[in-house]
Amino acid sequence: MELPGQQLEAAQAHTPLDHVLHLDIKSPAACQRQTAIMATMGKSTYDVEVIEKMIAAGMNIALLNLSFGPLEEHVETIKLLRQAAKNYSARIGKNYPLAIAARLPGKKIRTGYISDTYGDSVELIAGESVRLTTDETYKERCSTYTVYVDYMHFAEQISKGDYILIDNESLLLKVEIISSTTLTCVIERGGHLGSFKDVFVPNVTFDMPNYTDTDKVFIDMAVRHQLDILVASFVNSSNGITELRYLMGEKGKKIAIVANIQTIEGFRNFDDIMSIANGIMITRQELGSDITPKKLVIAQKNMIARANKANVPVCVSAHLLSSMRYNEIPLRAELLDVANSVLDGADVLVLSAETAIGRYPITTVQCMATACKEAEACVWTKQLFSDLIDKTPLPCDQTTGTAIAAVMAAQRSMAAAIIAVTTSGKSAHVLSKYKPRCPIIGVTRYSIIAKQLHLWRGVIPLVYEAEPAMDWQTDVNNRVSFCIFWAMEQGFVRIGDPLVVISGWRQGSGFTNTMRIIYAPADSAR
Repeated sequence: MELPGQQLEAAQAHTPLDHVLHLDIKSPAACQRQTAIMATMGKSTYDVEVIEKMIAAGMNIALLNLSFGPLEEHVETIKLLRQAAKNYSARIGKNYPLAIAARLPGKKIRTGYISDTYGDSVELIAGESVRLTTDETYKERCSTYTVYVDYMHFAEQISKGDYILIDNESLLLKVEIISSTTLTCVIERGGHLGSFKDVFVPNVTFDMPNYTDTDKVFIDMAVRHQLDILVASFVNSSNGITELRYLMGEKGKKIAIVANIQTIEGFRNFDDIMSIANGIMITRQELGSDITPKKLVIAQKNMIARANKANVPVCVSAHLLSSMRYNEIPLRAELLDVANSVLDGADVLVLSAETAIGRYPITTVQCMATACKEAEACVWTKQLFSDLIDKTPLPCDQTTGTAIAAVMAAQRSMAAAIIAVTTSGKSAHVLSKYKPRCPIIGVTRYSIIAKQLHLWRGVIPLVYEAEPAMDWQTDVNNRVSFCIFWAMEQGFVRIGDPLVVISGWRQGSGFTNTMRIIYAPADSAR
């Protein structure tokens, strides 16, 4: 009995061409999505009911962009998110582990505030000149003639002839004259400039501290409110991650750190960064400016493949469904970009302005979820599994060996799901690396572990809250029954379906060495 979304003929193909030739547009999408959705919070989501609907639509991780808004507003958003997760959990009768992430401003440089006499924006006309200044007297009175830039040493580290990109590359300036605080630039690509827009200089690495005083205030807030994930911006080397761990201290050691790769320097040091980060985020906006947009496809594919090989979760951010900021229907090219990011091997896709200030945040999440499910059915998991095994060093540890056996067993038995009974989440992480076609249900007692499991492709985290049984094997069986009952409620496991279970021989982390195949019993459908 084929489950939806399996595309079995294509999945069992022997060549890349045969795999594509056997993809069937009549095959329905899978019941469960494997790629996680991270959605940025903002003015459009500042409402508990809207957040609840976004969770129902498929949001797994809520992201606070700390570059915008005061600290008090972010603290209030955290409260709204937790209330929405609580309400949604009550509605579905199960603890939903919504993860909360925060992105630090880091080395992001921004313009100042447009003077009230000009309204919301000013027009910079191509061919004319404009001054960029670090003089704080212009901080709140930017105009068509002078624009404030918030990095004090900006002018000192720029050379004549450098290009400066403003507001997501919409404005392009060329530096002509340099003084101690001011750059006189020719406007090569004009347009309208609003307040607090991003400033980026391709191929220039600024001598800035990894974390400003503002960052340190936000880090303290993240630790105090025990967020689940912290995204470090503009990470150019592993030192940025090491320093962040130090700043977070003992109280923040459970928070996962995701390194945001936004520059060519970060790309060059990718393996070094990946070796100590809990995850990677590829932000294509600044990275595309630094390495040129035409090289972005190579960088994305290369970094995702390296992260997949190293078993580090990877997020793709920027310009995924940009048109949905204003429109209810996405561009076809955007849907294909989402699909290609999934096919490349991304674990998480990140929505930015589309949900933060867009008109249709709920519809955008729904659209992303649907596009991911359709793309996931097109992944040639058979070949991918074989490639990843070839890249696994020998000898492997017991958890890796058990996970490989479980994915192989799931493939051969056409299992509806793999159930991982996990304490630290590691067994679910390793299963995710080998990209099974079926979902991985990661069941744990620890809420923060469950929330961070959203970073891993294919893992559906469940929090098991019942009292532990005295006997370990009885406790394992209780958790497995809990998973089967939930999966049957969701409709992707039916009575008699094969399920692969992996667990440890004793309680605690690091003892996973047991794989077995069971069949969903009728009494689980109670």
